Amino acid sequence: MPSSGARTVLVVEDEDIIAMAAGEALNGSGFLVCGTADSEAAALQLAAQHDPEFAVVDLHLGGVQSGLRIGRTLVARGVSVLYATGYGSTWRQEMEDTGARGCLTKPYEPAEVPAALMVLERLRAGETVRRLPPDMHLFVD
Repeated sequence: MPSSGARTVLVVEDEDIIAMAAGEALNGSGFLVCGTADSEAAALQLAAQHDPEFAVVDLHLGGVQSGLRIGRTLVARGVSVLYATGYGSTWRQEMEDTGARGCLTKPYEPAEVPAALMVLERLRAGETVRRLPPDMHLFVD
């Protein structure tokens, strides 16, 4: 079980170095990475086991857009989803349609991952956010 006050995060990323860097940044910023997955099946299994509060989901896993299906499923379970993509705004509408609140555009600095999740956390609490991490884009409600 997570320690008191830890915010749990599922990282869904098929590039090991990116997943590791994001995980280290999250764990060093008051978040607890409850699992890292590199496929749709692994992501959904870990989400069912750990019930994370947040998920950072790569849009394209193994060259397919399975990140959209993962994001939609996690949002339906009450998880705050942040997409990560190197495709810029090309898939913006599709990402927004899943119910996710935003995305990080690759390449991003690892420290932007916990900063972006803190933005989502503040929005979820009804707070106003005036400054975003440099590579973060919010979707409108």
